[in-house]
Formats: sequence, structure tokens, C-alpha cells
Amino acid sequence: MMNFELARQEFPIMKEKAFLDAACVSVAPERAVKAVKKFAEYSATCPEESSSAHHVAMDMMRQKALDEVIKLTKASSEEIALVESTTHGLNIAATSIKLPPGSKVLISDLEFLQVPIPWSMQKDSGIEIQLIKNRDGRVLVEDFEKSIDDRVKMIVISSVQWCNGWLVDLKALGELCKKKGIYLIVDAIHQVGAVNMDLSQVHVDILTAGGHKWLNSPYGCGFLYVNKEIVKQLKPVFWGYLNLGEPEGGWPAYFGTPSITPVRDWNFVETAKKFEIGGTSNYAGAIALGESLSLFNELGIENIEKHNVGLADYLIEGLKEIGATLITRPEPGHRSALVVFRFYNDIKEENELLKELHRNNVYVAMRFTSNVGGIRVSCHFFNNRSDIDALIAQLKKAYNKKKPDFKA
Repeated sequence: MMNFELARQEFPIMKEKAFLDAACVSVAPERAVKAVKKFAEYSATCPEESSSAHHVAMDMMRQKALDEVIKLTKASSEEIALVESTTHGLNIAATSIKLPPGSKVLISDLEFLQVPIPWSMQKDSGIEIQLIKNRDGRVLVEDFEKSIDDRVKMIVISSVQWCNGWLVDLKALGELCKKKGIYLIVDAIHQVGAVNMDLSQVHVDILTAGGHKWLNSPYGCGFLYVNKEIVKQLKPVFWGYLNLGEPEGGWPAYFGTPSITPVRDWNFVETAKKFEIGGTSNYAGAIALGESLSLFNELGIENIEKHNVGLADYLIEGLKEIGATLITRPEPGHRSALVVFRFYNDIKEENELLKELHRNNVYVAMRFTSNVGGIRVSCHFFNNRSDIDALIAQLKKAYNKKKPDFKA
């Protein structure tokens, strides 16, 4: 049976580094690396009975990623598609949902810059972004509710804020949006894989997450969720033949039919799949994502959340002991796997501390938005207390040179 110490063995980097930065870009497990190597060998040999069969076989290799995403998020099969990244998914949301001129989109002032960009670029179409101010790092549903008027048609939000780890009450926000008849678009890249995301229990219209952070997959493949209640109403920007219903007998037989013509009535699928490009895609990325997610599902996302939040608690206690200032607010119902803290008031000194941590093989990051943020630590399932101890040991060395002087 898979457990966390066995899972850790799939990440050889952990023998050399205290890698605590999955929120920036994570590392892939050995099973994903092996699967990509196997795919590369397969691509070089064409072992099927024909090139056409080879093509079909590669198309099918993406299916495991879809199946594992569905299992992880508890979405239905018609609601999940594969996309290149969170950026790709957000742009699909922005271009497929046609907001009327004069519409307002509500966005938190703590968001990563990519979140508002697809709607910012619709300014010429009369779309206005309204920033909702955080309250001491808290992103609260009630503050969004107070800002809703007749012009507000959409809320776009990260379910976990990248600069301080605040977990938004997505269930309450979804209920609010449904009640008010406005769209809810979610960037879930810092939640999915780190803490539980049960899409059967929340109302979301579109949600997306890239695979290269908490899902431990290489760049270039993530997923898109489109609520089945709206999928038929929306039109994709891209149209590709692989999003058509497969013809009787399959594509190789169809292509060998003399009477086919290039223009006819097309039967596109009416599921989230229609938002994929519809041509050949990042097969290697999808294969890696599927293999990586199989590890998550073997461990169980509820177990992963307990492990990750437990490590975060252990870190928080260590930070308190050495006088660091906690930026993350560990409030019930708002816990994620991120812990953010400040050490020195002078940001140059803080950056030097970050570099010193890196020089000593402790990998963390520094992130800010709207003056909220600091040194960010990602607690993931391949981490254990020894990684936290390594970080605290380096901070104690810094303490001995100069005591922490940051005051919130």
C-alpha cells in the first residue's frame, strides 16, 4: 500500500535538497519520467500495424490523464478537458463567455497577474475590472457580495491566493454566484493536488489548473473543468476535427472512403472536450500528468491534505519559536499547503536570506501582491519534517547573525 515515505522515494531530488517550492514549479515522480521516456521510444519505433493505427494509439494515451483528473476532483467525465496551462484555461473562459458591453468582472487585489489579463484585454469591448480589496490578507465572500450590482456578470478568483496561501470559501462564493446569476471562474492551481477540491460539492462554472505546480507534472499540460449546466451554451474559439464525434469504423476507415468531402455538417461533441484544440496535442505532457496523478489517487487527496496541513502546522510552530512574522493566516476553513512569513524589514536583506537558503539547498520562493506576501514555503506530500527542520536550521543561522526585525 502506498504511503508518504514510499511516495517520497519517487522523488530522488529529496535526497539532495529540501525542496519546498511546489507552488513555483514542482518536480516529477519517477513513474512520470519513465512513462515519458517510454513514449519517446514508442514514437521512434511506430510499433503498431500501420501509421494510422499508431496515430490513434497516441490519441488514446491521453485518456489516463482525464481519468485521473476526474477521480481526483470528483467531476463528471463530460466536464473535464485537457489544456496547456492555467493561462490557456483562463483564456478559454474569457473568450467563450461573451459578456455584454458595460459588464464588470470582480477580481481580488491579491491575484497573480495572469488572472485578470484575459479580461483586461477586453477593455475596448466595454468590460471593466473591479478589484476587491483584501482585509489583512483575507479574501472574503462578503466583500464580493457588497460589490455586486446589475453590471457585475462574473467573478474570477484563485481558490488559494499565491502570495499568502489564503483558501477562499469556494462553496459560499459558488452559492452566491448561483443566487445572483453571475459566472464564477476559478484558477485552482494552488489548490488541486495540495488540498482537497471536490467539484461535486461546489458550484463553479469554469475551473482550470496547470500541471506543473502541485500536480508534479512537467510543463505544458493541465486541465479544464466546464460545468455541464453551461457547456452547451458556450462556443469554443478553436475548432479541430478531433473534437468531432468519431465516425463509424474510426478515422482511418473514414479517411479511406472515396466519397468524403472537406465541407459538410459537423457533429462536434457537446462536452468540455470541445474546448480542446482538437488537433494533435501534448501527448508526452498528458502521459506525465496521468502518471503523476495516479500517485495522488493512490495516496488519497484527503490524506494528502492532512499531511500537507500537518507539515504547515509544524513549520508555523518553528517560525514562531525563532521570531519570524507569519503572513499566512491559519484560520479554520481557510488552510492551504502554503506558509508565508517575513523575517527582515529590509527587503534587500530578505532577498539575501532567500539566496542563502538556496545556497544551502533549501528551495523556497518570495512572492508579493498588493504589499501582501513574503518568503513562501510549499508543504507537499513528498516533503517530511526533515525538510522543515532544514529550513528552520538555516533560519536559526540567520537569526544568530541578525535577529528578525520585521513587524506587520
